[in-house]
Amino acid sequence: MSDPTEGRARVAGLFDRLAPGYDQGQVPWFRPIAARLVDLLHPSPGERALDVGAGRGAATFPLATAVGGAGRVTAVDISPVMCELLRAAAAGAGVHHVDVVVGEATPERLGPARFDLAAASLVLFFDPDPAATMAGWVRLLRPGGRIGLTTFGPVDDAWAAAERVVLEHAAPGSLDARTSGGRGPFAGTESMAALLAASGAVDAASHDEPLEVTLPDAGAWRTWTMTLGMRQFWDSIPETDRPAVFAEAAAHLEGARGSDGRLHLVQQVRYTTGRSPG
Repeated sequence: MSDPTEGRARVAGLFDRLAPGYDQGQVPWFRPIAARLVDLLHPSPGERALDVGAGRGAATFPLATAVGGAGRVTAVDISPVMCELLRAAAAGAGVHHVDVVVGEATPERLGPARFDLAAASLVLFFDPDPAATMAGWVRLLRPGGRIGLTTFGPVDDAWAAAERVVLEHAAPGSLDARTSGGRGPFAGTESMAALLAASGAVDAASHDEPLEVTLPDAGAWRTWTMTLGMRQFWDSIPETDRPAVFAEAAAHLEGARGSDGRLHLVQQVRYTTGRSPG
């Protein structure tokens, strides 16, 4: 995917399709990850916050609570459907200090040195040019402003084996946590901190924290992954091949079954933080 414009359009289309069910199920995933990121950014009442790749608001609403009515949150997403649903959710919850913007979070679009803090949870690995994009995010911050993002570290062996089966049968070339998000700057904590530092931030640091996902069986795992970016891989597998691919993946997941009869899957979540100079 060499054309960044084409790449971003494909990502926007994917998340338009995912939007109605995105982050609406019973599996704690986006919300605890985003809530922890917000904690690490230490937002204060009255501050102006940016949520990049806001989705259905996993970070938007904790940020809005933290900055209060005297503050402001700008939530940006390239998916028009995500933005429409987020606007409706904010209005329904009576949260009026959130501005939802369709498109990309760039200094040219939003204005440089505008925000006290910026959060970008589980989004950067979808970008065709992560280094340039992150540099733009840093420029959006006021002097001394904080930035934080989440990406993924390793998953446990059973989960990794199941995902490899799906990826081996899926069409190549997609941007996702399980492809672009596992190589280059996303490969480790040191490389993520280095990417943020190279983007102009200071005090860059990165670490992993575990998050456990508990599911009743492999069928629930597949249903859940169909609400995530991983859906693009399932969709690219020929329909006639999907039952065999699922059966092979499910066999690997059995290694994660606990004494309670449920699957216990562990994802390391990578938190990278820094601040703008000044």
